[in-house]
Order: sequence, then C-alpha cells, then structure tokens
Amino acid sequence: MKSVWPKRMLASLIDNESVSKLAVQGLPEAIEQARREWQNAQNYYNSVSDTDLVDHAVYLLQAAEKKYIYLLKKARREGVTFSPYK
Repeated sequence: MKSVWPKRMLASLIDNESVSKLAVQGLPEAIEQARREWQNAQNYYNSVSDTDLVDHAVYLLQAAEKKYIYLLKKARREGVTFSPYK
C-alpha cells in the first residue's frame, strides 16, 4: 500500500518555491502563511512520539522557521511594513 501524503508534501514544497517570486503586495500574506506553517510544524513536533517521526518533525520545523525568517528579512530589505492591528 503506497502512501499519498509524501507526494502531497512534495507538491506543497514545490509550490512554496514560488514564494520568492511574489510581488511586494503579496509579501504580508506570504509571511502570515509562513508563520502559520511554522506554528503547525511546532504543533506536529509536540504531538509525535515515534523516533522516526520526531526526526521528520524536526526537519519540518527547521524548514518552516527558515522560510519565515527569510520572508521577514526580505520584507525588511524591501521596506514592507504590515500590522494586522488596524
């Protein structure tokens, strides 16, 4: 029985490569999405107990954190400011 979720994960990662091509207007939304992905990775890490899954969770957590930090730095370089609090 083959699992479908690795293919979905790979497709998700490929789609995330397009984040670097986003226009400045889409950057706040990309940052918020990356923040949510990082939170989801943290929740996943906190919920796994199998050693193999812990390794996988650590990988996802580090990747999500790097993506979030990259987008924050990109926004700072481009002078983008955004606050969800109006």
